[in-house]
Amino acid sequence: MRITAGLMLAMLVAAMDATIVATGLPTIGKELNGISLYPWVFAGYLLTSTTTVPLWGRLADIYGRKNVLMAGLVVFVGASALCGTSASMQMLVVFRLVQGVGAGCLQPVVITTVGDLFPIEQRARVQGLFSAMWGIAALTGPLIGAVFVSTIGWRWIFEVNVPLGFAVAVLIWSFHDRPAEGGARDIDWLGAVLLTAGIALALVGLGAGGAAAGIDWRLLAVALGLLAWFVYVERGAARPTVPLRLLRHPLIGPALLAALAAGTLQWAATSYIPLYTQDVLGLSAYWAGASVAPMSLGWPVASVIAGRLLMRLGPWPLAFAGSVALVSGALLIATAPSVQVIVAASAVLGFGMGMMQTPLLVTVQSSVGWAERGATTALNQFARTIGGSVGVSLLGLLLVSPDHSSSGATLGQGLHAVFWTMPAMAAASVLVCLAMLAISSRRRQAAPTMP
Repeated sequence: MRITAGLMLAMLVAAMDATIVATGLPTIGKELNGISLYPWVFAGYLLTSTTTVPLWGRLADIYGRKNVLMAGLVVFVGASALCGTSASMQMLVVFRLVQGVGAGCLQPVVITTVGDLFPIEQRARVQGLFSAMWGIAALTGPLIGAVFVSTIGWRWIFEVNVPLGFAVAVLIWSFHDRPAEGGARDIDWLGAVLLTAGIALALVGLGAGGAAAGIDWRLLAVALGLLAWFVYVERGAARPTVPLRLLRHPLIGPALLAALAAGTLQWAATSYIPLYTQDVLGLSAYWAGASVAPMSLGWPVASVIAGRLLMRLGPWPLAFAGSVALVSGALLIATAPSVQVIVAASAVLGFGMGMMQTPLLVTVQSSVGWAERGATTALNQFARTIGGSVGVSLLGLLLVSPDHSSSGATLGQGLHAVFWTMPAMAAASVLVCLAMLAISSRRRQAAPTMP
């Protein structure tokens, strides 16, 4: 029980850090005089928290879950403390990059450990509870961020992770997992470096450093070259950082594709709805937090429901229902005439994410054995966050004005363009889930006639 509580708190801390920053960024950007770097505070964090996920997952398979989890926790907490001391927006971006490295460990290794601790019959329900931590973070994060900004200061948005991280370390210290299986020779360091460098250059080339940066085709060409080299290295590696062969798996591949689309929508909503509420509608930081907080009202409920129904209905009917909810919520946001409609749409998005997350996660974990569970779980997390990392950067190009505070009308036009792309993102997950639902239905119908 103590270890489970520690793992849940670790998941909550990592998830909350992705949401607590949103309501404070308008204030942080103005105080540090760096609002043009707004997308990079999100995209930079997502970059490192995404590209390091496969490496952390591989390390967990080699050195054990606890050792790797403690190492990631030290990086995350240390970087959080540094973020709170930032004297400029540039410093904050750098420290967020380091913080993302630690976050890239916490989420997948915690989920992998849960998969080790509980058998398949219990795992669906337990993973539903852990997925609900994202819902709780969606509620508490923006509200806590708004309270900090309005009272003791925005720096506590980051400093709060220090005591929470210490509590996690105390709770999981007594955990003992399986012994290590290999050594450093099994780690694909070249692949990890190529992946990080390739995606980083791609983000910069797409203009993630600012809305007016534009697209740098030369950097994009270099990024594509590095990513092509990465694929070549992974295909020849004995123990690759990203096991590309899993993409061809009949269940894992579609699950990752659906997670990619859903993750893009999730991070787009979390990143840009508070900005619209505060800088376009002219409402307070509290309303900025309240505009995305209702995601948590649907998320934990849907996660628990999905965990209970998974063994009975299978993953794809639940994932399809979640994807339909995502489309509905995205359409509400795109057409929202008021903040009240945005609040309702956030709740719908939360329900959709909760309904999709648990079935997709249990599907990929159950498709491999212990020795590959860390890497496979990390790949699921990688798919979800890479959509957010690249998606937030691409959507940042639609924000016409580099100075968000200079023209509310111009910013409003850019954000409306952003919001109208979100239903298309959600529609991609619908198509994947619908196709897999049809395939699984045909398999069930054919099963009685098979020898």
